[in-house]
Amino acid sequence: MQQPAPAQSPDLAMRGNSPVDLNDFALFVAVVSHGSFSAAGRAMSMPKSRISRRIADLEKRLGVRLLQRSTRAMHVTEVGAAFLQHCEAMTHAARAAMEVAEHANARPAGRLRVSCPVGIAHLFLAPVLPVFLTRYPDVRLDLELTNRRVDVVAEGFDVAVRVRTVVDDSQLIVRNFGLSQQVLVASPGFVAAHGPFGTVASLQGQVGIGLGVTLGERPAWRVTGPQGVDEAIEYVPMLATDDVHLIWQTVLAGVGIAKLPFNLCAESIEKGELKILLPDHTLAPHQLHAVFPSRRGLVPAVRALIDVLSLELTQAMTEANRRFSVLLEAAQRD
Repeated sequence: MQQPAPAQSPDLAMRGNSPVDLNDFALFVAVVSHGSFSAAGRAMSMPKSRISRRIADLEKRLGVRLLQRSTRAMHVTEVGAAFLQHCEAMTHAARAAMEVAEHANARPAGRLRVSCPVGIAHLFLAPVLPVFLTRYPDVRLDLELTNRRVDVVAEGFDVAVRVRTVVDDSQLIVRNFGLSQQVLVASPGFVAAHGPFGTVASLQGQVGIGLGVTLGERPAWRVTGPQGVDEAIEYVPMLATDDVHLIWQTVLAGVGIAKLPFNLCAESIEKGELKILLPDHTLAPHQLHAVFPSRRGLVPAVRALIDVLSLELTQAMTEANRRFSVLLEAAQRD
């Protein structure tokens, strides 16, 4: 019976029938980066002769000259320069793999800097953060509530929670949690006094509460009709603010019309305190998501927060969208 071939050591690669030690690739990077065999030897606590011999063996196995040596200088050959790029990528990947392994069993701890808009924090994070902090008591959360778009890397944030109609954070890692549906709403009293509002035309020029607008502007809400036609509804902003909760309270008081996240006003709609306007039209939903600089070397506290947010918020958004469908169908029947 034929014996199975012995398992190959994981640090070896094969070129033909000749094994190549991948550690020699890292030695080659060290020699080039330090400029000489002697300097590389001192940096790596290895004899110069041993490094020189291993590089020579590497060249022999590869069948190419990587370095041109003379008594006074050392130069990287053309093929050596190309080979170097891949060796550097390999060593970077190896370090990242080690970081992942080292962090895998580490308990989340330490300071965590997070940025989040004020309204999103009240709407979405408030129910989730106690779960996270109870589960990971060694984490210290520094939560900055701001409606400005922070520069995550330049300002030293670990995570930023955002909500956008279009996710445009191409330089960051994005974790999506779900869609936040938007609705046009007004109080029954306002509808009775200024309505009915059965068409886009009937809403043009009405008093509105604007999120992130400036008084004096003529802002507009954009809606898509049943036939897929986009239309703009211009309104007169009675109040302009970046506080979505203040907008909600103002609309409840019967001051005007507003576009609100469904998650914020769902209970008010169910109680009859607010009415959905133009239920056969849609507004672009917002994508609730978190961004962070990189998956590489992700510290345990960041990974834990992202995982908790992903689990809790995804479930919450799924339930909210189910609830939205039910209330929207009811409004369409009215």
